[in-house]
This record gives sequence, structure tokens and C-alpha cells, in this order.
Amino acid sequence: MKRFANFSRTVSATPARWQSITDPAQLPGVFAKAAKEGHTVRAMGAGHSFTPLVQTSGVLLNLDGFQGIEEVDALTHEVTFRSGTRLWQIPRLLRPYNLALANMGDIDRQSLAGAISTSTHGTGLAFTGFSGMVSGLRITLADGTEMRASPTENADLFQAARVSLGALGVITHVRLRCVPEFMLSAVERVEDIDQISKSFIERSRSTDHLEFFWFSGTSRALVKANTRLPAGISAPNAPGKVSTWLNDELLSNGALQAICTLGALRPQLIPRLNRLAAAALSERKHTGQWYRVFTSPRRVRFTEMEYALPLESFGTAFAEFRAYLAKAPAPVVFPIEVRTAAADDTWLGIASGRPTVYLAVHRYVRDNVPEYFPAAERILRRHGGRPHWGKEHSLGASQLSALYPRFADFQAMRSTVDPQGLFLNEHLRRLLVEEV
Repeated sequence: MKRFANFSRTVSATPARWQSITDPAQLPGVFAKAAKEGHTVRAMGAGHSFTPLVQTSGVLLNLDGFQGIEEVDALTHEVTFRSGTRLWQIPRLLRPYNLALANMGDIDRQSLAGAISTSTHGTGLAFTGFSGMVSGLRITLADGTEMRASPTENADLFQAARVSLGALGVITHVRLRCVPEFMLSAVERVEDIDQISKSFIERSRSTDHLEFFWFSGTSRALVKANTRLPAGISAPNAPGKVSTWLNDELLSNGALQAICTLGALRPQLIPRLNRLAAAALSERKHTGQWYRVFTSPRRVRFTEMEYALPLESFGTAFAEFRAYLAKAPAPVVFPIEVRTAAADDTWLGIASGRPTVYLAVHRYVRDNVPEYFPAAERILRRHGGRPHWGKEHSLGASQLSALYPRFADFQAMRSTVDPQGLFLNEHLRRLLVEEV
């Protein structure tokens, strides 16, 4: 039987049936048949979550056949996408309308529905994650009813469905607030880790998009600052080939793969490999189209944990995390990534109700460091952190309910629209219903 595996190959499943969806009209029949057979239903996006959100022995839906734009509002810049649309397709789809997404992360492989459902985000304190850009959606519920939801129509369902983990139904259409297309001027500098960690929050308030990457055990961080510019300006300062190769390969691809592989085989070399990687980081400046600057290819298989912290907690939390890494018996090669985002008002958004700083830790899939993520999680939880829904964490419903003021409202909505748990798997039951 055909198996499902996520990007990192750390989550797999053998569904009883794969179902390709090319028209939402198929969904009521699929749901009724699954319920009659005693199967649950999960909708997969691109498989880029590191958690078992779509793991199922029941019916697995694939919406890759339902992609593209259905409607563009020229006055409001709101665009209605079919939910199977991948993020990497969106720039091409928006180009005829001279529009852009307000923000993006550095990975664009996800489906649009998957990105909003897991609270995926980019960076910048003036910009929300994807779910905060949503102005309306259509969702098919367990009984086959198609519902429209927006701030003025089925408003509670709208608030719950924007970050729903696929637990309320199958989202078929997403209306996003887009913006006029723009360019980005990117400046990448190598800075002392003490300097950037102390100034990061304040600098984030005055920079459109600011983030940094740091190889643990070293004193050097790569700081990336992107400034928004009007569309169509010339881009004379293209990055040099050497600096582009050094930074992109060290942070994402071939060179990182090489040192990760060596580190997994010879863990005693990891501190030296991190110093070598940090020493090779270089500075560059360039200007390019919004999506080209935001995103970069990721070819190294890794898994990730990311926690969303209140801005005021960052300094203490990061210092504590650095202290742990300084004495950790088995550090990792992958760089640590730090970003920010604006607050939103989604019920389960990881930036819900507060401007947020994100601290992401990564692990090469062959690394043998079982204590790394649990140790990071203990530290970040002490400082009010919320786990990214699509990335590794150990929390269950009782712990999550303390982090989200509207958690009980979400649970009530889920029980109302899916009383039989058609869209639940074991992982979602642990997160949203009960500890198992």
C-alpha cells in the first residue's frame, strides 16, 4: 500500500485510502463513505510539518488537484485562492495583478491551507503570519455542509478555522489580504552574538524584516535585514557568487549537508565544525523581488522545534538557552534561527494576542541528540513559549489550554462541527481533546 512520509521522513503512515480532490463537491461523498467504513479523514498539504498532524490509517485527502486563483478584488487587494495552492506558486499567480503576499517565511513548499492551519509565519513586527492575512474562507464540515466564514459571517468559525490543524473540516478556499508588489533590499552582516542578542528586539521595531542565524558555541551570527522598496526599481547590487554560495550553502544546502553528515558520524567534531561554519559566513547586499529575497531552497533533511515567546522574555530565555548549549554534551551543527512577527487575533495562533519572537532549533535527521529538543522546550516553556503547531513539541491539551485564552472556545467549536471526531487522529486527540 502507498505510504505517506513528511519532508524529514520522521513521520509516516499507511492510509487505508488516498483520495485526490479536484472539486469540493467530492467532499460530502468522501466524508459519508469514510464515516460508514469507520475511517477518519485527514487532509494533507505538502507534508512539511514535523508533527503527525496528517498521520492516519483512514482516508488521506490530497488537494494538489485544486489549486489556483478564483477571484481578485482590485479595490481591496483581496485574493481568493483554492486551498491546495502551494506557496511557491503564488508569486506567479499574483504577477498579472501586480500583487504580492505581505510576508513570507524562508520555505515556500507548503500548501496555503497547511500554512494557515499551523500558524506558519514570516518575520517582521509589522506583519502577521499567514493566518493573520486571511479575510475569509470556505470550509466543508463533517456533515458535508459547505460554510463561508469571515469576520462578519460565521465569525466564531472564522476565528477558529484560521488556525485549526485541520480539526474542524476541510478548508477549500482561502481569501488573503494581499499588497501591491514590492522589492526587498537585503543586507546580511556578520555580528557578534552578544551584540545582536541584546539589540535584536529593539532593532526589530525599526527594521521591516530582521532575523539572525547562530551556530552554537561560536561568537558570530549572520544577521539578515530586509527593507521594503517600491516595485520596479533597478537592482544593481546583485550578490557576489562566492558570498551567495557561502551563506546559502552553509545555512541551507550542500555545505551544511556535508558538515551535518560529518557531525553525525563524529559528534566530537561538532564544536570545531560550528566554528568553521561561523568563520566562513560572509556579508552581502542585494535587491530583488519580494519572494526571491524572502525564500531560499532547503535540501538538507532536518527536523525542527520552534517556540513563540513574548518579546519581553527573549533576552532572559536566549541567555538561558545559550548557557545550556555551552555545557551540552552533544551540541548540533544546525544554526539556531530567531525571528519576530506581529500579534494576530486567531484563537490558536501562536502569536495570538501578543507581538512575538520565535526561537527555532533544528536537528539533522541523523543526529543522535535525544535530549536537545526536550532541554530547549523546558527552557522556552519557562518563559511563556507556545510551540509551533507544525513543529516538534511534547505538549498536550491540559498544557496548551493554559497558553491560549480561547482554547476552550476552540474545543467547543470543534465538538459542535465534528461531534464524531471524523477529522481527529491520535495526535490531535492529545492536543485538543485529552491526553492519550
